[in-house]
Amino acid sequence: MAQLPFLVNTKRRPEVSSMASNSLRWLVRGTAALALVAAASWLGYAVAFHRGLDHLHVAAQQRLAVEAARLDGHLSRFEYLPSLLETSPSVFRLLGDPGDGALQKSVSLYLKSINLLAGADNLYVLSVSGEALAAADFEDPGTPVGRNLSYRPYVSEALASGRGAFFGVGITSARAGYYLSYALKDGGAIKGIAAVKVNLDSFERAWRDTEGDVLLLDERQVAILASRDEWRYRPMAPLSREMRDDIARFKPYGNHDLRPLGWTVVAQSKGGAARVSTESGTAYRISELPINRGLWKLVLLDDEAPVRQTALIIGAMSGLASLVALLALGLVLQRRRAIKQRLANQAALQAANDMLETRVQERTAELRATQDELVHAGKLAALGQMSAGIVHELNQPLAALQTASDNAVLLVDRGSIGDARGNLIRIGELVRRLGRLTSQLRVFAYKSNSPLDAVSVEQAVAESLKILAARVKDGAVDVSTEIDANLCVVADQTRLEQLLGNIVGNALDAVEGAGKKSILIRAARDEGQDGRCRIAISNSGPPIASDVLQRMFEPFVTTKPAGKGLGLGLMLSNHIARSFGGELRARNLAPDGAEFVVFLPLADKPEVLHER
Repeated sequence: MAQLPFLVNTKRRPEVSSMASNSLRWLVRGTAALALVAAASWLGYAVAFHRGLDHLHVAAQQRLAVEAARLDGHLSRFEYLPSLLETSPSVFRLLGDPGDGALQKSVSLYLKSINLLAGADNLYVLSVSGEALAAADFEDPGTPVGRNLSYRPYVSEALASGRGAFFGVGITSARAGYYLSYALKDGGAIKGIAAVKVNLDSFERAWRDTEGDVLLLDERQVAILASRDEWRYRPMAPLSREMRDDIARFKPYGNHDLRPLGWTVVAQSKGGAARVSTESGTAYRISELPINRGLWKLVLLDDEAPVRQTALIIGAMSGLASLVALLALGLVLQRRRAIKQRLANQAALQAANDMLETRVQERTAELRATQDELVHAGKLAALGQMSAGIVHELNQPLAALQTASDNAVLLVDRGSIGDARGNLIRIGELVRRLGRLTSQLRVFAYKSNSPLDAVSVEQAVAESLKILAARVKDGAVDVSTEIDANLCVVADQTRLEQLLGNIVGNALDAVEGAGKKSILIRAARDEGQDGRCRIAISNSGPPIASDVLQRMFEPFVTTKPAGKGLGLGLMLSNHIARSFGGELRARNLAPDGAEFVVFLPLADKPEVLHER
């Protein structure tokens, strides 16, 4: 009996040891399984999160490119506007006599008419001392007229280098805008400054309705535009004392306290994107793009919450997938449920893979559609810019080309091969003329390098009338000519035909509603001026209003209804006449009608041609 406990204990020790060993083995396996599930979840989350941020950055760069192009395009639209005032004699008269109230009002009305067409926030003229003499908004309470703006940087920049640019809050209007300035010179000396103010509020309103937040930072890293009001006029970092002194001197931000945004950079990537945390604790993905010749920076902020949520889902799915794999491995060891459990796991994995593939395909299709829309929009924008430039100059030759080709078909049908051949020759001449015209489309901005030569006035008039023949016939206009024989002028054949075609085309527009429709073209030596030819084109239309007649050759001055003309044709004609060493004048006839007279140097003197 004494040995019985010993025998009993000896039999139970292997069982206890086996149970302890199994428990330890299952504990190790369970811990390893949990670690593997956690690692798979973390890996799935990390990969999905970083890929989501990369996709977010790519989409942000595409949107930044579009927004940057819109902003740069909007600003460049108005760069030409101040320089146009250099062509206005009344502006220089006001700069010479700033105390003339009537002249001040006249120039302000002129600026207002130009600004209505251009669409800027304001357009005004300053003296060299910085005093605003005339403005498009001279009738508004916040007009700068009468104020001295010499402390603004764009004034000193224009006086120093000819041009200036500055973003700031208007002192009188309290409205922010981008200012572009241009030095007005006469004889090489600066007489005054023309400035245009561009309003950028429309971009802020558009940003509020789109996904993500947008900031526009100036050269001091201050947010001058923002999709959120609480971010506007706040710097990304504290400003230095030197910057604050400049701000106090130039007053670009009005009375705002310029409190820093206080954002914390969480991470910085090599691709130009960063992750920041705002004061509210929201995490954003930041993408940047320099604009306005590198002076400004366009910043796009995308909230990371949707990407993080998607990554969490994928991480959970990855952990679940790993857990399912572990269970499948364990169930394989359990033979009775191995096949059934394996099929269930495969079905679950397949469903997860299908869902992932579907989402990837949908996202890929969305990105491709967005890219196609961007490319299409770029093509339309380029096409619009090209067509706007060439339609004015090519419309009349194309109409003549259409008429000649139609006549050629009729002549071939009638068997008049000789006459049809003449029409085909004429079509070839028109095609060559179209080629010459396209090379002259830049005559408004650049001087032509084509040499001047002796050009027959009779031939130039005839060519211009051939191009306008269809309009003359359709309008039942009586066109007559009185041109001296062998009359030649110093000019360029194509540009002289362009000049005459513009004037005759305007005459056809003028007589369109008249009871008597007639146009008379006379050309002869000018008795009053030695060595000049006088070409007069008169029409029987209504007289030109006196205020329009005084500014007939200035840009954007037109009597045509909206959509039928920009007021640049006569200015272009005057530019061509001056390039030949001549001039263009206009006057009303009594009792009705108007007359345009072109004075050009005669080509019958050899020394004139040699000088040219």
